[in-house]
Amino acid sequence: MCYNFSMNLPLLLIAAITLLKLGMIRYFPLIGDEAYYWLWGQHLAFSYVDHPPMIAYLNRVLSTLFGNSELAIRLAALTIVLMVTYLVYLTARELFDRQTALKSALFFNLIPTFFGGGMFLVPQMLVFLFWSLSFYLLVRLIKSGNGKYWYYLGMAVGLGLLSDYVMALFIIATVVFFAIEKDQRFWFKRIEPYLGLCLSLGLFLPVIVWNFGLGFTPLFYWGGKMGAGPRIGDNLLNFFGLQTLLYTPPIFFGTIYLIFKAKNKLLAVLAGAVFLPFALISPIMNVGGHWPACAYFPAIAASGKLKRWAISVLIGFALLLNVGGFSYFLFFYPTPADLRGREFTINSQLPTYLKETTPKTGRTYYFANDLGILGLVAFHGQVRVNMAPGRLKQVDLWGIPELKKGDNIIYFAINEKELSDKLKPLFRRVWTEPQRRLFNKDADLPKLTQIFHAEGYKGGLVP
Repeated sequence: MCYNFSMNLPLLLIAAITLLKLGMIRYFPLIGDEAYYWLWGQHLAFSYVDHPPMIAYLNRVLSTLFGNSELAIRLAALTIVLMVTYLVYLTARELFDRQTALKSALFFNLIPTFFGGGMFLVPQMLVFLFWSLSFYLLVRLIKSGNGKYWYYLGMAVGLGLLSDYVMALFIIATVVFFAIEKDQRFWFKRIEPYLGLCLSLGLFLPVIVWNFGLGFTPLFYWGGKMGAGPRIGDNLLNFFGLQTLLYTPPIFFGTIYLIFKAKNKLLAVLAGAVFLPFALISPIMNVGGHWPACAYFPAIAASGKLKRWAISVLIGFALLLNVGGFSYFLFFYPTPADLRGREFTINSQLPTYLKETTPKTGRTYYFANDLGILGLVAFHGQVRVNMAPGRLKQVDLWGIPELKKGDNIIYFAINEKELSDKLKPLFRRVWTEPQRRLFNKDADLPKLTQIFHAEGYKGGLVP
């Protein structure tokens, strides 16, 4: 009985973690990125400037079934985490044994990136799903030698490519592994791998066509994130510091060990194919903490084999960071005084507010100066929101409004106090909303967002 309990303890803890997240959903309103990607679902396309289209398709399905529901978006994110948990378990069981797999599945849920970050529906959540599925299918392929797995793998990788461009690194890793593993080189003489690759590229083809039509805009978008001048020391410290914090020291250093010391070539290649490129560009680019997340799946799958002291460090470090982070957002988040007591109802009142403040004469357009604010106002206000031309390429693709004399705008702006002075020469009357009308626990949006009303357009370029 004691043995059975110890074997099932990870399952009980995973269930407890999931129930804890379910209980906290209402305290985590939609963040700006989630709202922006929800907006993609209202403008379906073959691809988008920032990412491939899978997140838009998922959001479109959710909004079709459940309307503008924050709960549906949160539940979708938690469901994906549970699916990835199961795939981590399956992969670790194939590589090791059931007991190791149960521990690895639990540790996956404790790692800060997936514990806290797993509550938010962003493109990376989908690539985690298809990367972990592809990892499992690749292990099954190698162990079984059954060529049919190439077709399953091809579809999984193709869906991953539709989720995030980082999935291309999985293809590179797969080719490298089969090239360096003598016992597996025979696959290069078989047709199945090439047909599987064709499946992947066939699923991804619409994205390639879309990018070609726009001159491969995403390359310039992500290239622009390199910045004007690299801060090598700061960027390196940020990269290695964030990776250690977000994935815990045992998983971070375990990944380094897998890449350079491990005898298991598959785990080494899959980890290195993602970690090394991001590490190499980190001196000249401020790499987001979650960007190399897929590099850690091999170490996570093997984490059930960690020694006791390493497991203690992993659990202790993860609990410290997770409890600290959640405590901050639950109890210490700096909610503006005039929103306290109304923070979780104010967003639902936005449609009424916009209706009441929209002028009776002339057309009224809604503007924002930030992609997060753009998505939040569109989601909660149930209106179309625009940006000034040139601010964001993706919004320009959805159409640029042509203001005529007498038109009005309601402008949601974050951290741009001079906007009122810029609008005054263009409109007959400009005034600032004295109360806050939007709440969100993301980058001080509640504190820094202002609403400007501009009536009677006279002419000129809206900033």
